[in-house]
Amino acid sequence: MNRAGPRADPDPARGGSARRAWALAALVTLFGLNLRATLGSIPPLLGEIATDLGLGSSALGLLLSTCILAMGAFAPTGHLLATRVGTERALTLLLAILGVSEVVRVAAYHPVVLYASVALAGATMGAASTLMPGFIAHHVPRTRGLTMGIYSTGLALGVALAAATAVPLERLLGGWRPALAVVGLLSLATAVLSWASEGTLVRSMPGHSVDPPRTRDPLPWRSVPARWLTLLNALVMAIGFSGLAWVAPYYVDLGMSVQDAAGMVVLFQVVQLVAMLALPGITDVTTDRRPLVGGMLLATLAGTVMLGVAPMAQPLLAVGLFGLGAGGMATLLLVLSVDLTDSRSASASLNAMTMLVGYAVGAAGPFLLGAARDVTGSLGPGYLVVSGLVVVSLVIVSVFRPGLKVARAD
Repeated sequence: MNRAGPRADPDPARGGSARRAWALAALVTLFGLNLRATLGSIPPLLGEIATDLGLGSSALGLLLSTCILAMGAFAPTGHLLATRVGTERALTLLLAILGVSEVVRVAAYHPVVLYASVALAGATMGAASTLMPGFIAHHVPRTRGLTMGIYSTGLALGVALAAATAVPLERLLGGWRPALAVVGLLSLATAVLSWASEGTLVRSMPGHSVDPPRTRDPLPWRSVPARWLTLLNALVMAIGFSGLAWVAPYYVDLGMSVQDAAGMVVLFQVVQLVAMLALPGITDVTTDRRPLVGGMLLATLAGTVMLGVAPMAQPLLAVGLFGLGAGGMATLLLVLSVDLTDSRSASASLNAMTMLVGYAVGAAGPFLLGAARDVTGSLGPGYLVVSGLVVVSLVIVSVFRPGLKVARAD
């Protein structure tokens, strides 16, 4: 009697491709966890930092603004580095530098050391972030929306985890310096994993080129669609960073404990996961992004108005709506950047442009809210100004009709 042998996989290539896709999704999640964690770990500890280093509200706002400015100013360097060593190796190097910049905070006994650390972290985060949309679209083009959502989820989760653990780590380790340095250990570990994965995972992807491209696309300054996306990105960053930087201090001012106020930052980030997980699947089967973008901006507007007018009436709802809109926009802006381009080099170039301008404008948000707090004694009026930025963003949305493309420079 013949025994049936093991059942063969009718399509081994498909199984291998699925495994590679899941492995890439896991790696992309780790990238996301690291590329914004600095922005989550600092706000809950601003009070301790201010007391220890003698910094005022404007200086505290400038701390995160420095990080955000560096993210924009050095965004094009990611594209430049990728043309020399390849996208995958560039991401590995940038994660390693990010880890070092975060670990040195254990020795931040002078404001200059802290500001320099934050600036270097911002530079590496900005440079790496420009490469991610093109990296994802190149390796998983059929599920780029879903994978972009996974990456965005990693970004939000990284900030949320950093914010949630900042105060407990400060108490456990005996100070804010080692608490801020801990996030660097994850960045260094991810850099090692990324390096190990270059040959076994990334280069096995179909269509992957081992050698870096010999040329790079210039920043599309003359493209009208690129300018509109850059403007929308700048406004959204100013709105989102204003919430991230000052939600915790705002609620401490209003009477919450430091731990509960840190919980508001966690809520702001965790609720973003809802939009980041729900929207990507929709973008993979639809072409018109305007209804989704408009809906997320309306949620943001509702949240910022509540923060400006009656922050303690329904604080969870106010911060939740703000976070929902911010998270949705973070994912949709990445999808739009891929929609408008036809290669990962062009996508990296467009992202470098939008981040160069967007982070420069976005950095003004935390600083100006901090300055307003110094002058008026409250952040409420500042959040009403942020609401005005949301209204301007809503007007811009109609530009992004399906099929719109950034023309390639000759």
